[in-house]
Amino acid sequence: ARGCIGDKASTALDIYGSLAAKRSAEDLFVEELAGDEFISLVDGMTCLDASFTILDMMRNSNQTSPLLQSPKPNSQTYCLVASALSGFGTSAPRADRALKLFRDAMNQGGVTPDGRFLNAILRCFGDDIEAALAAWKTDVGPAAASQQRNGNMNLQQAYNGLMHVCGRGMRPDIATRIAYAMNKAGVEPTEVSLNCYKAGKRIAMEGKTDSSKKGLGLTNQYENLLSVECTKYNTRKWDKSKRRAGDKKIRIIL
Repeated sequence: ARGCIGDKASTALDIYGSLAAKRSAEDLFVEELAGDEFISLVDGMTCLDASFTILDMMRNSNQTSPLLQSPKPNSQTYCLVASALSGFGTSAPRADRALKLFRDAMNQGGVTPDGRFLNAILRCFGDDIEAALAAWKTDVGPAAASQQRNGNMNLQQAYNGLMHVCGRGMRPDIATRIAYAMNKAGVEPTEVSLNCYKAGKRIAMEGKTDSSKKGLGLTNQYENLLSVECTKYNTRKWDKSKRRAGDKKIRIIL
């Protein structure tokens, strides 16, 4: 999955070459020779294609060669494939493929839609906030809500995925509305939520000139509101830079 970031995304795997650089074929153990069928399966593929190939192999383990038997994929497996698909939040939008991956995971049975997986799925939407919100309403949101019996952590991580998409799309107005929705759902937006938005924005701003950054006055105003919503209450009385638990919040809607 880490090989799907930036320029490495289109690079083909050279597994045999890497093995040869470390040791000669005569030094391979029996277990490694047994893995040759697996190596040949993904050698020469891009990291993203290899990720989906391995996932398919795990899904169909009982129908493949005895040398390719593997455990069934779980939530972590799908989370890693989604991370590869999103380039860890850096790739172009892949909404359709992400939604199909999510639905395949849910239809498989036994896959828990935990917060890390949902966060990774949402990051696959890149800067396509409209598609991400549509997926939230129909698929991802209900799956996140179903995990609230285990606490709000899963729901919060899923919401943070939306925050990242808002940053990629340069939409702090929608991010602020999401922060309000989090409060309504009983999930406190935190600095982590704000940092997810900022991380997405940094990706969106890469390569932009100073002239293209002008005219962001209204954007900055919404970001100030978002910062207020996502700033934790502070229990240290000597630190006046953050709100205390008894302080009131004022919301200004532009």
